[in-house]
Amino acid sequence: MTVSIIMCAYNVSEFIDRAIQSILAQTHQQWELIICDDASTDDTVSKIKPYLTDNRIHLYVQPQNIGYLKNKNHAFTLYTGDLFTQLDADDTCPPNRLEKQVEIFLKHPEIKICGSNFQQIDLNDRPLESIAYKEDFIISKIQDNYPFWFPGLMFRPELIREFGLFSEYFTGIFGDDNYWTVRVNRKYPIYFIKDVLYNYRINPNSLTNVFNNPRKLIVMEIVQKLIDQQRNTGTDWLEQNQEQEMRSFEQQLLNNKKLMAEKYRLWCAKAIDKNDLKQAKSLLDLSFNLQRTNPATLKTAFYYLRRKLFN
Repeated sequence: MTVSIIMCAYNVSEFIDRAIQSILAQTHQQWELIICDDASTDDTVSKIKPYLTDNRIHLYVQPQNIGYLKNKNHAFTLYTGDLFTQLDADDTCPPNRLEKQVEIFLKHPEIKICGSNFQQIDLNDRPLESIAYKEDFIISKIQDNYPFWFPGLMFRPELIREFGLFSEYFTGIFGDDNYWTVRVNRKYPIYFIKDVLYNYRINPNSLTNVFNNPRKLIVMEIVQKLIDQQRNTGTDWLEQNQEQEMRSFEQQLLNNKKLMAEKYRLWCAKAIDKNDLKQAKSLLDLSFNLQRTNPATLKTAFYYLRRKLFN
């Protein structure tokens, strides 16, 4: 079985070699790698071009930046394989990833989608965190939290034909693959492999910019609302083209000062952990402006001051 691997790239010059090399090292060699570059402004494309001597690797460069989600949806229209999967351009996977996942589809022809355990890695590929599982299992019902990293899913192309591409409602905020998976899981079980087959890179230099798009702060609440609707009614606002109801729900969240103050505080703590004190100060100010009496925000402020004084 040939696997079509989708890799979306944008200004990932530092990591793109490692991502491609991890595909070249796969023990299952029947694959095509579809790389869609979203008009990178660094030397990402020039680093990809030497790999094009391998006729399994295909590069498509957008004439102008269209955003991650549109770029990904475009990439998914270019496949020729029997199975789909993804690898983000700053992530990697172990050599047996494709072999292990393809084996599930060969052994279980009724399975349409398969995920695996994953681990976080740092800039130097050192493992940071993962959860151990004793055995493979089937996820037969919609979950609030799935045990896999969504780009690591492998699935049959008929799911794209049945459920469509990833909803552009999530443009700029992510959550699209989580929502798509929930819709699939409503109808089809997901096979979960206990082995770590995906390495998700924690990049301290790419802390999400929440200043220009506060929707990023509430994406988990947005997805959870849709999950609850799918679980309770078998459909949701987006499936029913009721975008106005979705936007109204979002606005209620954005107007909730207590919620938004806590969101900014949490992102501030993440920024401190990554030693990005400039962004941490801006996030802390936003949190205080919304709610000045939150004890948790005061604790985070002390954490910021300690890090700034003793860094």
